[in-house]
Amino acid sequence: MRLGQHFLRGSREASLIADAARITGRDTVFELGTGRGALTRELCRRAGRVISVEADGRLAAEAARSMGAPNLELRHGDGVGAADEFDVFASSIPYMRSREIVEWLASLRFGRGALLVQREFAEKIASPRRAIGVIASHAFSIEEAGRVDRSRFDPPPRVDSVVISITRRNVVRPAHARAIHGLFSYRRKTLRNVLGRFGVESGREGRLEDMGGDEIAGLAAGIAR
Repeated sequence: MRLGQHFLRGSREASLIADAARITGRDTVFELGTGRGALTRELCRRAGRVISVEADGRLAAEAARSMGAPNLELRHGDGVGAADEFDVFASSIPYMRSREIVEWLASLRFGRGALLVQREFAEKIASPRRAIGVIASHAFSIEEAGRVDRSRFDPPPRVDSVVISITRRNVVRPAHARAIHGLFSYRRKTLRNVLGRFGVESGREGRLEDMGGDEIAGLAAGIAR
């Protein structure tokens, strides 16, 4: 395993991800992490154009030698922060960077996608009691599309994974995301005290845990800088 990656063993899971992303022949698809190419090949069969970025130099070189679809653009690099415009995001994302990647995706304007993520992380982004959950659910409508047993990876991770389907709701700018994290750093205080720390006067007496995700996101929008 290099750079914390776990590689899909077969095409079944790749098809599950591609199905969840609802890819058409008109779409440009962005994939983060080419890996051994199981998902990349499936994306190329369905999409009009595929941009696949791999951070591991050895894997990127192997992909360049073994894959040559006319609609595929392979790159060696980090990928997070890329300025490409695309319609669909589809990826088995590196577990160690899941939060960073979801926050980056939340700031973009693509329409839909599918991610293979650790089951524990999927539970986090479904919770309005966590900053990443508020960011993710405000940015996207999220549905679970299927579960993937750990045995379907090489090497197997310690936990099972799930495929989640995402559809754009709102763009969450980096400043907005930082404000959401800022609110959660004072989650045990009353809203009046929390907002006071950001220079906002308020008579609200409730706590962050009493609010829904979109309500928290709206509150954060008012203090975002």
